[in-house]
Amino acid sequence: MYAAVSAEEMLLGSGPTSQYDGLTPLYKRLPHGPHGLGREAVARHQRARLYGGMAESVYQRGYAATSVAHVIALAGVSRRAFYEQFSNKEDCFLATYDALVGASRKRVLQAWLGERGWANRLYAATQVFLEGIAADPRGANLVLVESIGIGRRGHERLRLTATAFERVVATGFSLTPDGISLPPLAPRAIVGGVRFVVLRRVREGRHQELAGLTDELLDWVNSYRSSAVTRLRTLGSGRPPHLVAKRARFLTREDRRSSVMDAMVQLALEQGYTNITDAEIARTAAVSTEAFHREFPNKEECLLAVVNEFAAEAHDAVRRATRNDTEWPEAVHKGAEALIGYCAAHPGLVQLSFIDLFDAGNGMVGRVSGVLDGFIKVMTQRIPEPERAPDVASEAIMGAVWAILSSYAPHDRLRYLPCLVDHLTFLILAPYIGPRSAVDAIEAAGFRRKQLRIS
Repeated sequence: MYAAVSAEEMLLGSGPTSQYDGLTPLYKRLPHGPHGLGREAVARHQRARLYGGMAESVYQRGYAATSVAHVIALAGVSRRAFYEQFSNKEDCFLATYDALVGASRKRVLQAWLGERGWANRLYAATQVFLEGIAADPRGANLVLVESIGIGRRGHERLRLTATAFERVVATGFSLTPDGISLPPLAPRAIVGGVRFVVLRRVREGRHQELAGLTDELLDWVNSYRSSAVTRLRTLGSGRPPHLVAKRARFLTREDRRSSVMDAMVQLALEQGYTNITDAEIARTAAVSTEAFHREFPNKEECLLAVVNEFAAEAHDAVRRATRNDTEWPEAVHKGAEALIGYCAAHPGLVQLSFIDLFDAGNGMVGRVSGVLDGFIKVMTQRIPEPERAPDVASEAIMGAVWAILSSYAPHDRLRYLPCLVDHLTFLILAPYIGPRSAVDAIEAAGFRRKQLRIS
């Protein structure tokens, strides 16, 4: 699936042993002298080999530890040839990313067009996508894992890729023979959910499981298809409420650790996380650099600690909102309301947790997912197995919620978060109780809120 080029272009072979760290080139060199290839063909051949070298190197040692020397040693090309193709390591990485994603989309489209009937097409496209990742963990690792750790350009690539696949999902489901499409946020939720399921397995070396998840994932996706979703409140309807930003409790404690985290948050929001240093954080917190390092080894760990505290407070808000409810659907609605309310009241922490954390490396995946993992556990701890896709539902929902919150993290969109409560609740409830029952529960919760306001 993620093969960037054909076998003919890659010319896979043993090749001579490199003198760099004992690395063996992955591909045979072109023969010296006349070989019948024009200049453009030679450049294309070298570029394909460099893609392969980059994918292999980041799979072996990660992006941060990969160097141009590693890539050219594995690709079996000269340093001069590398710099004729790319300006630096990041440029080569992003070009490899684009090639891998492009090949994946092409194969999914071919699988779709190669079948008759909407259901067969959907199944074939999904199966090809998952089988491709299972067969090529190196490409999947580069696209889904390592791209997180290269900063804003990687984040932007991920965003563009997600948007492209959301359009594919929306278009595919608009062609259903029964005329029932998806609710507005569902394409984003589906892409985020599938991505999270895949990402976890690739990170944990369980990629081979993916080839057997087609039925489960499609069952989860189809739990969102119902004519009842037209009864959900239209996204963006009405005036978004006025939000008053609050200071998180963990930043107001009178101890050095809290002061340092507070200083880091202030500086990151004012100057941008990548532009601040450990020493600047220490000065703003009125402590020495040595004192800062006694609390945190570096600014990355300080940022990750902020996210952990943010997650803990968000979990507490959800628990307090749901502890007195006997009906699970109502508890989910109140929990979604509490999570969104907490996020909307702390825009700076949302910015750091869902945007700036990409600059701290791919360790952010586990930290941000912790915010949602705890939320989903609180939401689902009192119910039986879901009706749809029981083994994968909670995991996919976690990724769906993450994708939606991430897309609203920029400050100019954050004020619309409270308008998402019903839709977020639907995404959580539908796989467990069915889409029609989920909408009924959301309408009942809305009616109870109105009655409470009147009384």
